[in-house]
Amino acid sequence: MTVMTRRRKAQADLRCAVVAPSSILAGRPNSNSPVTSRSYSSLGFRLSLESRRTYIPRNMAAIRSREAVLRCAVLIPVLLAAVCAQTASPAATSGPSQPLISLVGPPLSGKTTFADAISRTYGIPSISIEDLIRDNAAELKQLQPQGVPVAEMRYDPAMSRYLRERLKTADLSHGLTLDGYPTTVFQAEQLAKMFPDLKLKLVALRLQVSDDIIRQRAKTTGRQIDQPQLLEQRIKDYHREMDAIAFYFPNARIVDIDASLPEGQVWERIEAALDNAGLRPVAK
Repeated sequence: MTVMTRRRKAQADLRCAVVAPSSILAGRPNSNSPVTSRSYSSLGFRLSLESRRTYIPRNMAAIRSREAVLRCAVLIPVLLAAVCAQTASPAATSGPSQPLISLVGPPLSGKTTFADAISRTYGIPSISIEDLIRDNAAELKQLQPQGVPVAEMRYDPAMSRYLRERLKTADLSHGLTLDGYPTTVFQAEQLAKMFPDLKLKLVALRLQVSDDIIRQRAKTTGRQIDQPQLLEQRIKDYHREMDAIAFYFPNARIVDIDASLPEGQVWERIEAALDNAGLRPVAK
């Protein structure tokens, strides 16, 4: 091979070298190079990945030897492979492992029944909105509008304050089940604000029951709050407030459960949803 041939080969190698690491990691392509790029933002930053046809100008005064170019060519793919692996697998980063299970649904959809079953089967403690009402009945009676049963104070903004206080002393080492909370848009907003501090992963089980089935179930309860006039208002309140719960928790696992089925079949679907979320029953 002649001297001229070797020189031309060396220049061709240099022209096809990879751009310097600082240019890539700063998200800036080589200013003199026509490149294509893709952006990844799932890790909270933007990374510009250069295509293979990235050309470096012929003037290589900044690079003193072919060895320097080769070191860059080896180093950059390694760095990019590591970053892309993280980007493609966000689960690899550490995150909450215990669940916050929120059971939401219309009146008489079985929230308390299944919250109790979850606690027994998975060893996850629960807080129900009825607990919050009972524990704060004295204050709620002062806030209670005339003609509104205390049980219907579940819609009051004070519920979020009661829950926040309860969480300060709750044992969350095995997670937590919320029975009937949130009930309103305001409560959903407040839970979204509390959620980051809880260090739990949210799993929302939305119990779906038709309005007609709710009315049929209400005929057998004998409770004041299930009387037709109050029941109709509760149904309207639920649809108005909670049909859009996914808006407040866009990253949550929200599973719709057909709660109009017999109780055993509903429970099977809840177990399947919790299994998919990585939960396992406690050993008996």
